[in-house]
Amino acid sequence: MNWFNQNRFLGFFLAALALATLLSVYFLLQEKGAAAEAAARLETTVTELNRLRASAPFPSEENLRKLKAQTEGYRNSLHALEADLKSRMFPKTPLQPNEFQALLRQASTAVADRARASKVQLPENFNLGFDEYATSLPNSVAAPRLGRQLRAIEYISNTMIDAHVDGVLSLTRSPLPEEKAAPSPTPAASGRAPAKAKTPEADLKIADWTSVDLNFAGSPAAARRFFNQIAAAKEQAYVIRTLQVRNQGDKGPKRSAPGEQPAPVPVPRADGSKAAEQGISFIVGTEHVNVAARIEILRFNFPEKEAR
Repeated sequence: MNWFNQNRFLGFFLAALALATLLSVYFLLQEKGAAAEAAARLETTVTELNRLRASAPFPSEENLRKLKAQTEGYRNSLHALEADLKSRMFPKTPLQPNEFQALLRQASTAVADRARASKVQLPENFNLGFDEYATSLPNSVAAPRLGRQLRAIEYISNTMIDAHVDGVLSLTRSPLPEEKAAPSPTPAASGRAPAKAKTPEADLKIADWTSVDLNFAGSPAAARRFFNQIAAAKEQAYVIRTLQVRNQGDKGPKRSAPGEQPAPVPVPRADGSKAAEQGISFIVGTEHVNVAARIEILRFNFPEKEAR
């Protein structure tokens, strides 16, 4: 103790050095053990990886049954969706060009008679957007597709008439790609077989569409009824792409002058007759609107199922 008292600095230094040495040995041994565990874990992982690479995978019976059940359920869901979409478009029936023209005249006459009975005004010489085919024939490739489009547009026109709109201002359809198709070439005189016809580009898509631009006038209730029926149609899938509604009255109702009595308004009685009642003037709910809309007619092209 006398030496420690006489050499306090050296004593504290030696004690600190001994403590640091013990701590260094402790941490060294701890890290050595951790390194050994990591090396063993790495070796085990590498061994398992090499075993998996060298072995041939084989699913268990239980997992195989689950996979087959999931695959079958997915296939059934796709078939159900495909059947539902197929039912929501008019079928494409074989039509010759002259048959389509006769069908167009029949549909135009039926729509005109329906509009006349419902007191709905139609444009003059209304041919459901097929004005060019009222006097000329389409090509044989486009005739079946035009027949399907005609049925879809006839449904739209009948729905407008049944909604009791005031009148149809215009109806314009987008032409089909098949209408511009060139006539099929005749076989060469050399006797070689004609080249196989190419599949139309529209048939290569799962879904495509044509559009109809409508302009009609009517009450807000009639327009609302028409669009609700088009959106909920089961016979054909429609998409209302654009919609523009404009009030026919661009100015608000005029105020009555002080002391001026409003015009009498007919009020229905219980017996069905109407009596004029003084002092009632409706300024909301009697307006009519002009509606411009673009409606797309969807068509689904599903490939034929291969025979098993």
